[in-house]
Amino acid sequence: MNTQGRPLDGIRVLDFTRHMAGPYATLTLSDYGADVIKVESLSGDPSRRTGVDFVGEESALFLNWNRGKRSVSLDLRRPEAIAAIERLVPGADIVVENYKPGQADKIGIGYEKLAAINERIVYCSISAFGPDGPLSPFPGTDPVVQAASGVVSVTGEPDRGPSLVGVPIADFTGAMLCVQAALLGLIARDRTGRGQHIQVPMLAGLLSSLTTRLASYWTTGEDPVRHGGAHSVVMPYEVFGTRDGYAVAGVWGGNDGWGPFCETVGLPQLAANERYAENRDRVRLREEIKPLLDAEFAKRTTAEWEERFRSRGVLFNPVYTFSEILGHPHVTGSGLIQSVEHPTAGTVPQLGPVLGLSETPGAIAGPPPLLGEHTAEVLAEAGLDEEQIAAFEADGIARFAGERPAVGAEVTIPE
Repeated sequence: MNTQGRPLDGIRVLDFTRHMAGPYATLTLSDYGADVIKVESLSGDPSRRTGVDFVGEESALFLNWNRGKRSVSLDLRRPEAIAAIERLVPGADIVVENYKPGQADKIGIGYEKLAAINERIVYCSISAFGPDGPLSPFPGTDPVVQAASGVVSVTGEPDRGPSLVGVPIADFTGAMLCVQAALLGLIARDRTGRGQHIQVPMLAGLLSSLTTRLASYWTTGEDPVRHGGAHSVVMPYEVFGTRDGYAVAGVWGGNDGWGPFCETVGLPQLAANERYAENRDRVRLREEIKPLLDAEFAKRTTAEWEERFRSRGVLFNPVYTFSEILGHPHVTGSGLIQSVEHPTAGTVPQLGPVLGLSETPGAIAGPPPLLGEHTAEVLAEAGLDEEQIAAFEADGIARFAGERPAVGAEVTIPE
């Protein structure tokens, strides 16, 4: 039972991010208790209009990346809007932005300016390539960063061109590193009393994911190549075609699993062959071994192979589709799949917080916000009175959505 709230209760985040990497980071902070104020332009985060799947007027992408936040819609080209932001800074703990390097400074919300107001600000800047170096000035979203990192060069079949990873891995990596950065900044602030500016380059983040491929490159000096569904340095450990689908099976951690794998597949003679005894030999002789395994896997259905592998404790899993894994009892029984009630989109499915903290678990704070849904609320918290808020609306400095609470009324922040 949660008796101690959430880990980030009382932490306020000013979120100047758009698209995925930044918003997914601040979504995670919200799940664990942070009050995230999403500062949007008058037209809103572009992801509200991105993609091909919409629920009413809202993009499914935006609905998936922005739950639990409060939206304030301001024209940051106007000095009055910047002044209002500055009034929120003393009460903020974390700032996250993902403009091109230098753009936040031009807008008037850069680190130096905000830190002069509140030296305890932990300020995270997400960018494609970081603030320095020859690539720094250029724009980059997930596919561009995938290409730059080398990930695309090792993804795909060996006899075909390179492929993008099937999920936005650069954005996701950047988001999770931003969460780490924010939490590290808070820990350091507890020790020093000061915040700091933290750079989160997506390219560096994705380079850190190269791991096994980087180890091979630095050892041999040779550019890694594509292996399709096969592991690059372990044999066998790959995708096999079954009689009715696909599965991943194999060996890991030395040679102890090679014998049980061969027995499970029904080819004990492979384990007895001294030429295949060591993993490095099997990798070298991959083209000799693979056809033998492919022919055997094609003889049984995925379900039949699953029973054989599971009963022997050998590495195996069917290649699930989204519908199969999201409908699997392991996932449905975990409580991970949840939903929120959106004022216009209705019931919106969500994946809940994934970290299982025993004493201070995360929780979805609320639905993705309408554009400007909390503008009046946030401006009131910044100290603007009713007349000033009305002037923001009349002068086109801010955009509002939904009913506006009276200034001075109690404001409820999602728990």
